Amino acid sequence: MHAAFGGGASVDGRGVRGQYCRVRVIVNGGERVIEEGEDRPLLFALMRERIFIPSACGGRASCGQCRVHVRSGAPPHVEEERQVLRAEEMHRGVHLACQLHAAGDLRIELPRGYLDARQYRGIVRRVADPAPGLREIDIDLEDPPSMSFRAGQYVQFVVPGTENDPQPLYRAYSMASPPSQSGRLTLLFARVPQGACTTFVFERLQVGQAVSVNGPFGSFYLKEGTRPLVFVAGGSGIAPIRAMLLDLAERGDRRDVTFLFSARTRADLVYTDDLRMLGQRLPGLRFIPVLSRPQPQDLWEGERGGLPAVLPRVLPSLEDHEAYLCGGPGLIDASIGAMKTRGLADERVFFDKFS
Repeated sequence: MHAAFGGGASVDGRGVRGQYCRVRVIVNGGERVIEEGEDRPLLFALMRERIFIPSACGGRASCGQCRVHVRSGAPPHVEEERQVLRAEEMHRGVHLACQLHAAGDLRIELPRGYLDARQYRGIVRRVADPAPGLREIDIDLEDPPSMSFRAGQYVQFVVPGTENDPQPLYRAYSMASPPSQSGRLTLLFARVPQGACTTFVFERLQVGQAVSVNGPFGSFYLKEGTRPLVFVAGGSGIAPIRAMLLDLAERGDRRDVTFLFSARTRADLVYTDDLRMLGQRLPGLRFIPVLSRPQPQDLWEGERGGLPAVLPRVLPSLEDHEAYLCGGPGLIDASIGAMKTRGLADERVFFDKFS
């Protein structure tokens, strides 16, 4: 058993076996300093101090999202970390915050955005199903009443614990709404069979219900510039792309924009009405839906097949473009490869993979 926050067996001689001594967590060279005297992992010690680190699995060491860089004071990696982290990461001092227990002071480095993230409480004002297996919810923020974020970023949606497992779960969802809509967040959920979060959202969540999110997080957001843009999304990956397109329209951006969206059938196409209206506000927008499994009743005359195979045929030279992609790893990796054949440079590719 490893020593816990507060010391346990106190390997540094500051406590007595069976007792806990206070330790300090020094964040980003002293930008934040917290004291901890209880037996809990770093993830929850930071959460108590309103420092939120992404953790989709709720501290179960299965998602690997709660990576932190420890400058000094870390104990050896535990088995749960060794199963998730690469040898190179462990050599650099990377730990999983959900598994990090220490007997002495810790010095850690966190991304700037983690210190800016906050917990928000809100009320569900609308629930809709824009396509089979997709659920859209609007959350009116109440405490605090608004969130400042960039189009493309995400929040962690908090799934309450149950009687059998009281520990809440956290799942990452990108805003489908633009930053101008700071008091109401729109989130899009794709149903996952037996998934704890989407089962809660599809079967238990109701209009008027109180919910919590924390954030914003993420470096997947639209960069400033004038280059032509290419957006690629599949399924619920359309959420952050929609936010970016709405943001571009609201700011009167005049760049050429090509958006390729992959869906299985016509019924799976989501936000098509929004995109038609956006075409009036973004004169340079070219929307190309691609169906991988069109049905006879779809009467589909547009692009069909795998999106990566369609890309080289419908895209121009991309030597001066920026590309933003959101979807599953297979779609993103194959699409990037296809766009590179059209001259897209590595440094102008930005993506958000989810599984």
